[in-house]
Amino acid sequence: MSDLIYPTVDLFLYTLKSSLNTTDAETEKNKAAFLAQLPSDTQFNDPDIETEYLEITHPTQINFISQNKTLEGYYYAVRLNDTYGLQIDCSINNQTESQPAKSFTILKTEIEQKLNKELATIGKTWLLSGWLPEKSSHNHEDIAKNCYYALFKDTYWQPEKGTFLDGKIFEIWRSEKANYSLEKASNALNSHEHHVIIAIYTTRESAEQAAEFYKDWMGLFCYRSKISWAYWQSRLIKQSLLNHYKQIEANRKITNQSNSRQEKQSITTSRKILNNIDNILQQYTIDLLNLSFQKQIIEINLSNYQLRLALIKEKAGQNNQLDFLEKFSGLANKKYLPQITKDIENMQLGLQLLEDTINATRSRIEVEKSERERNFQELVAVAGAGIATVSLVKDPAKDCKKDIFKQVQLFCDYPFSFSLIVGIIVSFAVWWLRKRVRS
Repeated sequence: MSDLIYPTVDLFLYTLKSSLNTTDAETEKNKAAFLAQLPSDTQFNDPDIETEYLEITHPTQINFISQNKTLEGYYYAVRLNDTYGLQIDCSINNQTESQPAKSFTILKTEIEQKLNKELATIGKTWLLSGWLPEKSSHNHEDIAKNCYYALFKDTYWQPEKGTFLDGKIFEIWRSEKANYSLEKASNALNSHEHHVIIAIYTTRESAEQAAEFYKDWMGLFCYRSKISWAYWQSRLIKQSLLNHYKQIEANRKITNQSNSRQEKQSITTSRKILNNIDNILQQYTIDLLNLSFQKQIIEINLSNYQLRLALIKEKAGQNNQLDFLEKFSGLANKKYLPQITKDIENMQLGLQLLEDTINATRSRIEVEKSERERNFQELVAVAGAGIATVSLVKDPAKDCKKDIFKQVQLFCDYPFSFSLIVGIIVSFAVWWLRKRVRS
């Protein structure tokens, strides 16, 4: 048997009110999507002030209305700085008779029917709880395992374990974001984070005492969600940076291939390549700054997570073992932050290489431009000398009786051809002399 008295499911979910570069219209849209989770007649008050923890509805707990009269519960909404937090509590309305583990399936289904599917959450935590019947001899972990599988049938039972208020507490967590990419990520959803807490209390008194910790869990799970969300965002940003780098490399290779074949690109083509690289470089720089921003989010929320966990431990007393919750902060310290720090260093090196590429491309364009201007000036000088010579020789050549031309009948018969030949000879002489001077 896996019966519990007063089985309860609490869903803690979080969504951003505003983020980096969020417009006022987007902030209002986020607020509207969050309000859609609550009953339509909810009195909502969210002043534009910075606050660590603010209850934003009146009353603070709003009754959970269900067509199933055997269920009860409530909504509890808060704002934690730039993040909205919502607790949806649903339980079997019977505190005397034990209920089977499958009751949790009913509770979870009821909660999910209340959710606004358009709400972009950054994280969520399922908290399952209940207390054992008197003189129960069943193993706490076996009961917790059956309750877990009543909700999540396609996952593995690999919990972290501890004690809490004379009961047993279990944490199951995994990330399913490893195979996600930019193409699959349509928004900031963090629904691929699987985080479940199960608390099996020995007595009703312990369970009632645990209800006093809901606000603490609200803060702790919020900081946890933001750390996980920021790390996931950093993976997407890194992928975007790599894509930008590949695009710039592709443009650079086009230019290098032309140079290796000793082909001359037109100024227009070279400038087009330069503009492409410049535009991509701007996006690269923005992504690099955003990557640093995600690191700061993790650092701030990690500090808050550790402080909140310390307060929970102090409030619960020395007989409680919640050290397993510190493993997440250890993961953030030993993996998340070092990984992002290394990525930033590598991407900054990539930025330097990209800047060198764009400077080299710009220099190449300037060289090509100068060379073409010089060639044009050369053409003008040579052509000018030829035209001047033709002009000087043409008129005298028409009059065969003057000067030297009267001795050469060919010049008299073809004055224009003669002047043209002389002009060509002079142009060639001018070109040869200018070339010798430059060399």
